Amino acid sequence: MRIKLSFARIFTLAAIDGVAEYYDTVESGLQIAKVEDQERILAKIRGMKLEREDETAKWDEWDLAGQEHQMTFDMLLPNYFHYSYIVLLFLVVEDKLREMCKAAQSMGDLPAPPTPKQDPIGEYKEYLTKTAGIVSLNWEAIHDLAKIRNCIVHTSGKVGASRDKKRLQELAAKRELGISISVKHADFGEHLPLYLEDDRLVLEPKYCRRVTMAVRDFFEGLCAALVLPETTIEA
Repeated sequence: MRIKLSFARIFTLAAIDGVAEYYDTVESGLQIAKVEDQERILAKIRGMKLEREDETAKWDEWDLAGQEHQMTFDMLLPNYFHYSYIVLLFLVVEDKLREMCKAAQSMGDLPAPPTPKQDPIGEYKEYLTKTAGIVSLNWEAIHDLAKIRNCIVHTSGKVGASRDKKRLQELAAKRELGISISVKHADFGEHLPLYLEDDRLVLEPKYCRRVTMAVRDFFEGLCAALVLPETTIEA
């Protein structure tokens, strides 16, 4: 039996599926580590041997350990990981767009693709739409991914310092996307946790999964629009 396969399409989607699997593996690992840390804290508190009059020390220790646990597993580690994941996903997007531009050139009498320096998404989009004539794609999720990545890389996630501040605020206003901007809450009073920085981009698992699916859908559409060459193999 002979079947036709587009290896360019297969390798492109496999790269995206690979980073998606990486995301799920690390995200689940963080949840396991969170539960294990909770159990460790509880065991430590239960094991404290104190005189009756010092019983309140257990509650003080529990409160301190609880704040440290919350800081680590509810804020720092998740946001560090989500930041790094978005940067990785963008690298894959940029690399695969470059390969798709080369594929478009090889299939037609087209000029060489761009070598972007400032705006890779914008330049690759212009090449694919204006030069290769592919106008059926929705680039919104890709552009938004670039803006979020740039905020992470260039301003360490500080929205107010980002050149895309307005768009980031618009995305955060759509709460269903899983994007928010940290705001100091007045009800903490003098006990404001040190890790609650104001104006920081916060990414939830929901956004990471959503944008990964959007990226995969985008490249499926791009591969179909390019009509990539196929190789016939014996099955």
